[in-house]
Amino acid sequence: VYPFLTVYMVDKLHFSITDAGWCVAFFGIGAIAGNFVGGKITDKFGFYHLQFWSLFLNGILFIVLGQLQSFWSISICLFITGVVGESFRPANAAAIAYYSSPENRVRSYSLNRLAINLGFSIGPAVAGLLSYHLLFWVDGITCIIAAILFRFTLTPVTSNTSEMDKLTKSVTKSVWRDREYLKFMFFVFLAALCFLQMFSMLPVYYKEEINFSKSLVGFIIALN
Repeated sequence: VYPFLTVYMVDKLHFSITDAGWCVAFFGIGAIAGNFVGGKITDKFGFYHLQFWSLFLNGILFIVLGQLQSFWSISICLFITGVVGESFRPANAAAIAYYSSPENRVRSYSLNRLAINLGFSIGPAVAGLLSYHLLFWVDGITCIIAAILFRFTLTPVTSNTSEMDKLTKSVTKSVWRDREYLKFMFFVFLAALCFLQMFSMLPVYYKEEINFSKSLVGFIIALN
């Protein structure tokens, strides 16, 4: 959905590019809140159930999003989707730390990123071949299937396991006191500010200005 969200709003719902940009901004605000809330919930209750419910509810929200037509209803739904969907990320990062060992942790994170990029190479290509109506249903259903597979293939983990306690107790320094890390985060923010245009404004440019077909837009994004 995300690579074609602005294209959908401009092409199908006839929103202005400005309004489509504001809708995406509501998602971004929700994503910021979701990452913060997800981190707090993971610290307090653990990563397992948060990942399941984030995937499952995100799937339902995608299906609901596809039924909405007005600017405010879409903006509000996108905000909630951002909160629910992006709360998955800190829980997932904690899960990788839990399931890996110190010897292979860096490779575990890189393998996780590889899996994400593999999904993102397939997703836009498939999305470009689907109708706008099917796009939301397919994304929603695959999220729900992912949640179910997650639930039945991984044993539930609680936050009071000895491994989680060790990981938590090893953290003694507040991230806000780590100046080098905060400087690094500032440059990550600048990079993301530019890079994320690829999923918001660039698809609209391809579709509206260069008149590429939807399937070709999906193929170009998949090439990335």
